[in-house]
Amino acid sequence: MEASHDRIDVSLFARVWVMVSPVLERVGLATSRRRLVSGLSGTVVEVGAGSGVTFEHYPPEVARVVAVEPDPHLRAHARRYAARARVHVDVVDAVAEALPLADGEADAVVFGLVLCTVPDVPAALAEARRVLAPGGELRLLEHVRAEGRLGRLADRIAPVWSRLGGGCHPNRDTGQTLSEAGFDVSGLRTRSFPPVLPLTPILSGSARRR
Repeated sequence: MEASHDRIDVSLFARVWVMVSPVLERVGLATSRRRLVSGLSGTVVEVGAGSGVTFEHYPPEVARVVAVEPDPHLRAHARRYAARARVHVDVVDAVAEALPLADGEADAVVFGLVLCTVPDVPAALAEARRVLAPGGELRLLEHVRAEGRLGRLADRIAPVWSRLGGGCHPNRDTGQTLSEAGFDVSGLRTRSFPPVLPLTPILSGSARRR
């Protein structure tokens, strides 16, 4: 599958994210990332690796991480984290809609705060299904559309939010999209995460192909 690298320009957002992410890690994201990758083994593809802050949390049973990151600024930071990781990490220039892995090559696919920015989420999830080995799992840590009044507010501010946030959408129903893509979402849970923003609750856990 071919996919364009064309994105909303995220260079400014990427620079800001590198500066603020250490604070977010300290107030709760580090714990969430550790849970995100806990218990994984074999070959893992991390989609939207960002600056690479998740690498330190991978358990030693992971033989290889293919870390996909299309933004050059974030990719440069990710490579520095990869050099210090206790597992082998390959940081590659690719997009979620065209993963550089063969069919069934990955034991797990990890999405961490990235599906909100992916232009074609169904295509990205189809790629995740393609590269997952039989019995493999998708791990998720994503902010999603809130219910009720907060969800309606997210709908209204989405265009401006997306422009300022490097293409991020605060109102995506990621759980529904996963279900429509053929994943069993019974292992996912939604919770509030005020340190980031109560407007966008967090959906996390494990999903497998139905």
